[in-house]
Amino acid sequence: MNLHRGDPDSSKVERFATLLATCQRQVFLYAMSLVHHAADAEEVLQETNLVLWRKFDEYLPGTEFGRWACSVAYYEVLKLREKKMRHGRIFSDQFIDSLAAAGPPSTDELETRREALQRCLGKLSPEDRQLILSRYQPAADTRSVAEALGRSLQGTRRALHRIRLALLGCVERTLAREEAV
Repeated sequence: MNLHRGDPDSSKVERFATLLATCQRQVFLYAMSLVHHAADAEEVLQETNLVLWRKFDEYLPGTEFGRWACSVAYYEVLKLREKKMRHGRIFSDQFIDSLAAAGPPSTDELETRREALQRCLGKLSPEDRQLILSRYQPAADTRSVAEALGRSLQGTRRALHRIRLALLGCVERTLAREEAV
């Protein structure tokens, strides 16, 4: 399709792109909250974007585009679940539904949590911070991190679990303190 400024389709594309840009982070974080794996969340985001474009004529101007996008993402998560079910790794329907029932968190809420996590990461020992950051690099898994650091797989799993619990506690305390203020 060859679009030029002034074409009716060009205006539609610009409206869609503007709305989509405002909610990409929100949709990704919502998908991440449901699938808990960055690569899966990226896949959900891309599929969601395609569906949003195909159904853009159904979008009601003036309604919250981000909420609509998250509802589309929810169905894309379900499709991904079905695909993964064939491979044997899947969360139960009840678990996914309970996560989705909470609805997509607001962008402000997610940003506040991200900032709290950044502060808490800064409080970790350099060794623990390096371990957790290594684990969440693209294409990294616990086994590859353990091998790269010359550690046992089981020891690396235990250390990551301990660090995650410490980060969760720190983030929750940080948010509670900020809420109290």
